[in-house]
Amino acid sequence: MTEHARVCIVGGGAMGVGLFYHLALEGWTDIILVEKGELTSGSTWHAAGLCPHFIGDLTMAHIHNYGTQLYPKLEELTGQPAGWHGCGGIRLAITDEEVNWFHYVQGISKLVGYDMEIIGPNEIKKHHPFLDVSGVKAGALTFTDGHVDPTLLTNAMAKGGRDLGAKIKRRTLVTDITQLDSGEWEVVTDQGNIICEHVVNAAGSYCDIVGSWSGLKVPITNMLHHYVVTEPVNELKDLDVELPVVRDPYSSSYLRQEQNGILVGPYETATATPCLEDIRWDYESELLPPELERLEPWLLKACERFPLFGEYGIRRTVPGGITHTPDGNFMAGPAPGLKNYWMCCGAAIGICQGGGAGKYLAQWMVHGQAEVNMAGLDPRRFGDWAAGDYCRGKAIEEYEHMYALMAPGEHLDSGRPLRTTPLYEKLKNKGAQFAEAFGWERAKWFDKSGEGERYSFRRSNSFDAVGEECKGVRERVGIMDLSSFAKYEIKGPSAEAMLNRVCANSVSKKIGGVVLTHVLTPAGMIESELTITRLGEEHFYALSGATAELKDLDMLTQGILAGEDVTVTNITDDYGVLVLSGPRARDTLSKVTDAALTNEHFRWLSGQEIVVAGINVRALRVSYVGELGWELHVPMADMETVYDALWAAGEEHGISDFGTYAMNSLRMEKAYRGMGAELTNEITMVEADMERFVKLDKEFTGKAGTEKSKSDGARIQLVYMSVDAKDADPLGNEPIFANGDVIGVSTGGAYGHSVGTTLAFAYVKPEFATPGTELEIKLMENMRPCKVISEPVWDPKNERLRA
Repeated sequence: MTEHARVCIVGGGAMGVGLFYHLALEGWTDIILVEKGELTSGSTWHAAGLCPHFIGDLTMAHIHNYGTQLYPKLEELTGQPAGWHGCGGIRLAITDEEVNWFHYVQGISKLVGYDMEIIGPNEIKKHHPFLDVSGVKAGALTFTDGHVDPTLLTNAMAKGGRDLGAKIKRRTLVTDITQLDSGEWEVVTDQGNIICEHVVNAAGSYCDIVGSWSGLKVPITNMLHHYVVTEPVNELKDLDVELPVVRDPYSSSYLRQEQNGILVGPYETATATPCLEDIRWDYESELLPPELERLEPWLLKACERFPLFGEYGIRRTVPGGITHTPDGNFMAGPAPGLKNYWMCCGAAIGICQGGGAGKYLAQWMVHGQAEVNMAGLDPRRFGDWAAGDYCRGKAIEEYEHMYALMAPGEHLDSGRPLRTTPLYEKLKNKGAQFAEAFGWERAKWFDKSGEGERYSFRRSNSFDAVGEECKGVRERVGIMDLSSFAKYEIKGPSAEAMLNRVCANSVSKKIGGVVLTHVLTPAGMIESELTITRLGEEHFYALSGATAELKDLDMLTQGILAGEDVTVTNITDDYGVLVLSGPRARDTLSKVTDAALTNEHFRWLSGQEIVVAGINVRALRVSYVGELGWELHVPMADMETVYDALWAAGEEHGISDFGTYAMNSLRMEKAYRGMGAELTNEITMVEADMERFVKLDKEFTGKAGTEKSKSDGARIQLVYMSVDAKDADPLGNEPIFANGDVIGVSTGGAYGHSVGTTLAFAYVKPEFATPGTELEIKLMENMRPCKVISEPVWDPKNERLRA
């Protein structure tokens, strides 16, 4: 028998059922959730159920906070108890840098709306008298988080969804998922097939196998994780309140009360082990063989931290598999290349995240966007390169760093380098300190001392070197390898019409014209940013950010209507990009090309195909750093030839390398927005003060939403600010205050080395957006003055760009 549904969700763990419940709350009740066994019988049932507030990412903090608000209310909402324990939590800091992190996360807590205090060792003992606080510098105390029974929680959300009319099919094994010619999906099961408009892969430990049926390479690895529970502890029996959950980097463990016993779950910082690599379809509610001897170093440290734990015997050991992605975040959003195939899987702490993941993914599916920034969860942040050995190594590394601080700019080493240009070794030998972006190695800054970066939430040892890089660009000429751009060819008689319908701005009518444009949701929110150059009557060249390579490919290809004659080709790996910027950029480039580079022959915001050092390149006269300059799009194999020629030509002008840290400082001086920072799926073009890039005299996706935002007025408004910083500059997601009240959030910032002041962008309530308004921003432990300013502090009239 074949059934039909709007949505079929494959997988009945906390993530799948969380989505099931929230889709029903959004009004989509024509849902069938399919589970091969019983609900929770994969990795959900054996989880420890921790639900922490403390996390250093704003989107994830919203997700965690929503769960801690929902779970205590589920019995009232559904009639089914969720087993909630609101005992609070304490995260311990054992280094000064971890204390810095606590101050940053405290700012996030004020934005999200949960209470958090930073307390000293003596105060920690008042909340948890059984802890040994030796070596502890501070604690992050949260009051309304805790832990939950995973099985009760999942069944409560399942009942809520069923009560609204959605269906669950247990004991139903899915064996294939295929897309029909109609665009619908057919889910093949041993109990009959299901035809649906939307399919969701929420298959947990099986999500890579399920994805492979539809051609996906899903980057997850199952990691073996244990927790142990002691026999009853006499000292806990008479407590009036439950002890807070403790997260301890010293033992790399969580430690909590479990009824009258103690539960300890270590994340080994070495010897971490993948598991379930030959997973069986009949694997159900099973545990794996314990490996306690391997855990001994961390269990002994847990005994030091919580001495009672060492005084009682272990009654129960729970070893099971937990999914990990290469970056530790779960996947929630569209699968790459497949319309209406959604992912909701890969969670390492899915009990905490199931409710919030379900809420925000349901919003995305139903309304075309979520109310929080979903970029860090979008499955398309990974390419096929992220699966297999790369994912396995990253998952091990991610697991082993579960309780280790990752400071700004820090990237783990496993699997690297993966995507490099021919300049990688040359730049490395010149001191380049690399970051990873969509698998690409990209230079952050150049360290001539050989020391390497000392990562910090405050200004690091890169500060002075970055200042010199900025000086080189502003006063002479700088060169940068920015090959990580996503690059697309769009060709065909329908190309112009398709791009004008998909994008808010109009593509150039002139061959060689360059425009900045944006892809919007139907409600007018910003999905993506593209730079499009017209190379011919039916030929366009589009650029996007590195991490948007697959997402923007989907937006372009899925924007083609039936009957349109247009092709979109991803040529990211075919071309490298050299950025040449600074007042001596023309002098440098002119020595290696016969092309005319004057304003008359090569105007600002135009592109040409020219020959540089004997190589055919695409030259675009654009600059993200606000100086005279060109982006040179070079066949990847010829990158070193062109770089060497430019370097030799620029030596007499003092040419120097620069990286992304300098680029960020320079773009902040020009008040240039950044996709993913100032421009996200939460914001309209009106709110981002980007209306000049919108053409309302044509039809495009998001036009009605943009017009509504314009007529209703901005909910929040982007402002550009100077900041009286001390030794820490804005990173983004710091709270903005007026008269002691939170009225906005920073999106990013940097020290402007050319102007000698710290700069930031922020979204604030419109009444605080007037230039000259004085506000405050929380930077580390300090409240620092900041002021709204009206125009870029560097070259506000763009005279240098047009030079």
